[in-house]
Amino acid sequence: MFETPKDHLRNIDRSTAKSAEHLRGIKDSAASTARSAAQNTELLKGIAFTSGASMVFNGITAANSARMARTQEQQFALQQEQHALQQAMAEQTARHEFSMWRQTPEGEAFVDWQRRAAVLIPFLRNRERVWNAVWADAIRRAQGEVPPDERRRFTSHPARLRQTGFKVASLVSFALSGLFALMMLLQIMSGALSESLEQSAGRDRLTYAECLEILDDPDNFIMNEADCEAINPNPSGPIIRRAVPMVLFAGLGVTFLVMRRTRQRAAKADPTVENEAAARVATWGFDPLTTRGAWYAWHESQGFIGYPDRIEHMVHSGPSQRPQPSQLIPLQVPTPRTPSPRLPDEVNRALTSFQQENESFAP
Repeated sequence: MFETPKDHLRNIDRSTAKSAEHLRGIKDSAASTARSAAQNTELLKGIAFTSGASMVFNGITAANSARMARTQEQQFALQQEQHALQQAMAEQTARHEFSMWRQTPEGEAFVDWQRRAAVLIPFLRNRERVWNAVWADAIRRAQGEVPPDERRRFTSHPARLRQTGFKVASLVSFALSGLFALMMLLQIMSGALSESLEQSAGRDRLTYAECLEILDDPDNFIMNEADCEAINPNPSGPIIRRAVPMVLFAGLGVTFLVMRRTRQRAAKADPTVENEAAARVATWGFDPLTTRGAWYAWHESQGFIGYPDRIEHMVHSGPSQRPQPSQLIPLQVPTPRTPSPRLPDEVNRALTSFQQENESFAP
């Protein structure tokens, strides 16, 4: 069925009435909620006031802390931004000044020097690596040719000179001797103290001294030696028993010291290790058991030690320091050492190769 205009208006009126009833229900619920809130407010006025004051104070503190934190963050960010900006400006200024300076005769001389130095530095670094590598190979080869007995004598020689075992044994012996001496001293002091206390107490108890006087009396027939020893405050037995190990350990300590000095003198007087070291040097031109790297630099002049490092430093610092042509480090390849029959074959081959390279660079 089709809905007529009248029916449509009638339905709208019914919907409007329902909406009005729903709004009245919402208003009644809101009024009830407001009344309940008002009652709760009256009941909790004191708590609300106290809590409210605390909340206000805490809120102010938190707001101040947050404001201070934000201010510090903003200041730190501003400082970072200013530093970055200043650094960028300084770099830009340095680049600009260097670009202007490199157009001058001094700048052109430095740029040309820098270009040639950039080629020379890795070349010299490579020679250093080759030099160290050939020495390492020569040392390993020579070490493999040293007899095992000779290596063992060389390795154990420092221990023979130190003789640590006898040193530790002597220290332990002296410590034990001192311990027994201390115990004996404490026993003697304890006996003397107890005897003194007995005498000062004035008791009727017979003392050891009085017992000895009675024994010396010819008319004595009551006391005997066993009775006196029973009250002896310092019996000889325990003291002697402690004195024996004290003397024994002290003697052991002295014995170990004497043995240590004897072994040390024998090790120092034994020329075997020194003779073998001299023979190794005569055979290979160096001692493979003591050498840990190249004996010397590959070039003859000592003035070239650290030469690549000085060049590299000027390459990096030149744009900011702008050196004069007279201040530039002269660029040259050092003259290699001359091969020698006393040097290992690996080292001589490397020196020969260096000399041939230098000759090929000569104009």
